[in-house]
Formats: sequence, C-alpha cells, structure tokens
Amino acid sequence: MKKEQDFDMESYISKRMLEITSLEDRRLFKEIAEKLLLEVNNYNQNAYKTLEQKILNEHKTKQNDFAIYLTLTDLEHYDATDTFMYPMIAKDTNKNKPSINTIRKILKTGEKQKLFSIYLKTSVSEIYKLIHRERTFHGVIRTQKSEYKGEFSISRNEQYMDLIKNLYYIFGVNYQPWMTVCEAYITKMFDVYLCSVEQVSEKEEIEEIVIDFEEYADQVNYHMIPLWNLEMKLEKTSTYPDACIDKINYEHHIFSHRLKPECEYLIMNTDVEITNIRRLNGDLIISCPLETPCEWQFYQVNKRNGKEYYLYPILSNQSKESFAGCLTEMFRRSIKTKSELARLMEAFSYSNYVVFQDFEILDTKPEGLEAYNYNMDGFILDEIRIGRSCQTLVLSFSAVEQTNYLNEDIMSFLVTQVQKLFPEYLCIGKLI
Repeated sequence: MKKEQDFDMESYISKRMLEITSLEDRRLFKEIAEKLLLEVNNYNQNAYKTLEQKILNEHKTKQNDFAIYLTLTDLEHYDATDTFMYPMIAKDTNKNKPSINTIRKILKTGEKQKLFSIYLKTSVSEIYKLIHRERTFHGVIRTQKSEYKGEFSISRNEQYMDLIKNLYYIFGVNYQPWMTVCEAYITKMFDVYLCSVEQVSEKEEIEEIVIDFEEYADQVNYHMIPLWNLEMKLEKTSTYPDACIDKINYEHHIFSHRLKPECEYLIMNTDVEITNIRRLNGDLIISCPLETPCEWQFYQVNKRNGKEYYLYPILSNQSKESFAGCLTEMFRRSIKTKSELARLMEAFSYSNYVVFQDFEILDTKPEGLEAYNYNMDGFILDEIRIGRSCQTLVLSFSAVEQTNYLNEDIMSFLVTQVQKLFPEYLCIGKLI
C-alpha cells in the first residue's frame, strides 16, 4: 500500500474532536485519545513494522552482498583515493612506454611480447569479426631522431578474464553461489603486439607508437583501466587459533577492527581446505585444519552508495531486491511462462539497454547469431547438462537506443542468466 493511502490515526482523531461542541467533552476526549488510542495505535504500527522487517530479513538472500561492479576509466581520470572501485590489475595505473631494448629483443628472438593495451569501444559483432580474421595494422615507431615503419597485430587481453575465472573458484571456496559477472568492458580490452619493424638504433628512445587501425581507428581508446569493487587485503590471524569441537579444524579469527562492518569478504586462499566461514560480532572466523596463525588474502567487497561518478556506466550483476524475488531464489522455483522469464531479466537494472520481447524453441541452431552473443559463464566446464538435446531457445530483445555499443553485451549477460536455468537448451539472443 502506498504511503499516501495509509490510515492516519492522528488526523482522524483531530477531525472527530472538532465535531464535539462541548469544550469540556472535547478536552476529555483529547486526553483519553492521546493517552490511550494513539499509544495503542503507535504500538501496533511499530509491532507490525518490526514483524514485517523480521520476515524480510529471514527470507533475504545474501547474494547481493557479494555483487560485483565493473566500470572503466582512463589513466588521466583515475582517482587513487577512490574507496569503491579499484583497478583489476594494479600495474594498469603505470604509464610505461615500450623501450628500444624491448623492440630489439622482439626482432632478435621473434618472441611475441605485448607493447601496450587498448580498449575497443565497439559492439560484440564487430569484435567477433575482428578476432576471427588475422589482421595486421601498419604503423610507425617514432623516436627523437627518426621514424620506423612496422606491422602490428592485436589479440584479446586474457588477464582480466583470468581474474573472473579465478573469482569463480574463490566463490566456491567461500560457499557462495556463483553470480555471473557482467564482463562487457573487459572483453573489449586488447593487447597490441609488434609483428615486424625496420632495424632500429639501440641509442634512441621511443617517443610514441602510432598505429593505423583503419576502420576501427575511431573506436580505439588508449590507457584505459578496468575497475571493480574488489579490494585486495592481506591480514594475519588475529590470535592463536581455537580448536574446533571436531578436534580436526581450528578457528582463525580476524578481529572486526581490521574489517569494514558494511562489507563482505571473500577468502582467496584456494589452496587451504576451508570448512566454514562466518561473521560473529563483526569478527571474521575461518575454520580450517591449519593449527597455527597464518596470513589470509581476501577480497573486500565494497558497497555502492549511489554517489559515485565514473566516465563509463557502472555495470553489475546485482538484482533488484523484492520479497517475491527472495522467495523465488530461496526455493529455486522453475520458470514455466513467458512472463516469469521476463521478470527474471527485469530483475537486473538493464532495461535502459535492451528489453525482452519473446522467445521461440527451434530444433536447429540459427545461423549467424553467435556473432552477436557470448556466454559470460563460458569458462565453467564442470556443469551437469543434458547432452542429448539439440534444441535452441532463441530470446528476442529490442534495443532502447539502437546506437549503444553495449546492447549486445547486455543481451549476452541476460541470456547467460537464462542459460543457467535451462541447461537442456542452447540459449541464444537476438536483437529485433
């Protein structure tokens, strides 16, 4: 019920009181009403709100406490004092130029070595065409004395994807259900490699490398830094571990004053057999067979306050919280209708990119659509799936803004959510 429609007891009593013509009766009514009726009403209202909040808290899932946010910035606008988003790779904040020695080493050994990274601000389908063709680009290496013509190639940067893959195993170690990360930005990061160049003098210094990326020239961005809300921490067990009742494991405490009370934590020590992780009075308690204090590496999952500003939109895997949504997640209710499928995708705040319209089930895989989609959980190889079915579930979407280069990425994220619920189908998206 909306706030303006709620029954206002105080207003009701005031109106009724004005209807009493006798001042003595009005005074008596006011005294009784304020001491009795209003207090009873306030008590009932507070009791109802307490009960409502208790029910919501009991059925609230903790998934959104571990929501992963990603965005992008350039080196010029990077804020080292930011307490929400951190570079996925710390060395991205260093502006390093390739040296002549690096160039000469590549020419001498033929070794494939990255010069620098770029961000391609273009659609999934354009990147698909680029990576499925062996392309070389012409450019020049400029020194303080001369220019040297060369050929360059690019390939997708896998370092960021490796961090997401590792995060999947970290979620498992921490007994948390995996939530697909919206990888739109990091799939557009590419490394630039030198293929060939004229012989350069070892006494020169490189001033800049200029490459003609041809039809992609307007979409290439330099010195870009992918950011996420995971801050890496290193803490030692705060006190000597306590033996557990099973006489096998030990409880390692990290005291609350070393942690942020509003943040959750993901233990990164995947080589340790962790049997339990819990929070008690703000302390982080880790149960494992290690009987002596040790160093723990973990991610601090920073919370968003809504006041942050970045050059690129913040993308996340956080779903909208609702009582019905919590119950659905709690009991894992299967989706059986088109409207339930729509509600699943509407739970993510991406309606300003694409909107789900319809679906169809085909016996054969439609041609050409793979260029517009990618599975953001494609690295997960241990899923139990039905391998006999060859049917395809095609999900149709309409774009809110046709020219937005992220439309196909957001569609891929939503299709990946559906794919997790329908392992018997090959799920694929289509923009109409």
